[in-house]
Amino acid sequence: MTRVSEITEHWFGLCRKPPVFHSSQTGIGYPAEPAHEGSPDGGAGGPETIRRGIGAALSGTKTLIHNPQLLWFSLLVGLVLAVHLIAQAGLYVMPEWFFFDDTGSLLPSLVLTFVAGLLTVFCLGFLLAGLALSLSSKKDGPVSFFQGLKRAKKYLIPLTGGSVVAALAGIQLFVHPFIARGELFVRNTRWLLFVDSHYGGLPSLLVQTFAIELLTVFCLVFLLAGLVLSLSSEEGDTVSFFQGLSKAKKYLRPLTGWSVVVALAGTLIYVAGMYSYVPAWFQPFNIVSALQSTLYEFLFNVRYTFPFNFVLVPTFYVPNLPPVFGGEGWLISWALEDTLILSAITVFLFVLTLFVVPLLVLERKSLKEAVLGSCTLMKNIRGEVAACVLGLGMVVFAAWLAFLLFRFSVVDLVWWAAGPMNATFTHPSEAWIAAGLLYVLALAGLVFVVATVGGIAVLDLFREAKSRQMPRSAEPSREMS
Repeated sequence: MTRVSEITEHWFGLCRKPPVFHSSQTGIGYPAEPAHEGSPDGGAGGPETIRRGIGAALSGTKTLIHNPQLLWFSLLVGLVLAVHLIAQAGLYVMPEWFFFDDTGSLLPSLVLTFVAGLLTVFCLGFLLAGLALSLSSKKDGPVSFFQGLKRAKKYLIPLTGGSVVAALAGIQLFVHPFIARGELFVRNTRWLLFVDSHYGGLPSLLVQTFAIELLTVFCLVFLLAGLVLSLSSEEGDTVSFFQGLSKAKKYLRPLTGWSVVVALAGTLIYVAGMYSYVPAWFQPFNIVSALQSTLYEFLFNVRYTFPFNFVLVPTFYVPNLPPVFGGEGWLISWALEDTLILSAITVFLFVLTLFVVPLLVLERKSLKEAVLGSCTLMKNIRGEVAACVLGLGMVVFAAWLAFLLFRFSVVDLVWWAAGPMNATFTHPSEAWIAAGLLYVLALAGLVFVVATVGGIAVLDLFREAKSRQMPRSAEPSREMS
């Protein structure tokens, strides 16, 4: 048995002793140094890398257990994503007067498209003029960007005229409007700003997606900054999560800048994948479109599976619901699909730039320095990050599989016949319905708790990555002394 235990420890990195946790001065229960010691050149894979990655998640769980007030982070993240879901659904049920789908009523949309193009081109031209003037100063060399913007005010008239010309050229190039027999016809209606959704208006999709993504990302970034500051306070007493949020107000400008960058990148990735007019050569690389198809089939099956059907299909508890609100569950599924896709893209971007927020609020780096520093740190600890993310994902997946207990307790079938879709199921008792709804609520709560553990683990991984950047020349000097 001893030999088998030694072999197991050697190959799987198992250890009889529990991981060593160091207590911090704040009493928050978070290690002031890396919680899991290991070789500084780790991160490329292997049992030690997996152990350190899983250990970061376990350390975050222990910190959360000792500080339940951090669950406010889970609650607020859940509220942010709930508002995101409602906003996605609201885009579809927006009043019909806001969109224009008749060829004779597209003039307002054409005017709004021109105005939006004019404002966009003018703002971009004004910013570029300020940048050029700030870099081409003849007195004391380059001046600040804001001083360049002040100088650019002298050129408002030519900048406005050029913007008008560029906006008209854009309308002529992409929209091609012309009037015949007193009616307005528009070619390429997908380029109009406000147009019915079945035309697939690209500008409207860009504006709406960026607005929702920016608000969502900023809230998440601000909450993460508050969590990091509450866990790394230099004060002697325990710092609450809301005190961390209060401290995060000092970093609103860099956090907003970072939110804009992430939201813009996420919007471009999302629109490039969702838009149906992408070039043919891009189709094999369109992961977002493949994810959309998979999620559509998945949510379609989930919508008619107990206990999720009582959450996703409102007609179960609100009979005769108007179709505009998705009485059969299509609206909730559609909004949930888009929310999950955007959330997956946002999480992916966050993981790629995991340490930007800690560098912004703990070391007060500029946005450029934080992004470059995060990339450098990620190279040293990418294996641990992957192990931590996969470990937390497996916890959520295992909890989701618990729905099979309800699946085998209530028979529900869905099939397609030579007409409409037919769905039959054995109507469960009220006790089963209550248990199913509690399970769905608990599953959603677990997701947000896991997100909190992941946020705590970010600081643990950040400290470990920083420790690996320490000059190795210090070790020989210690031996010499």
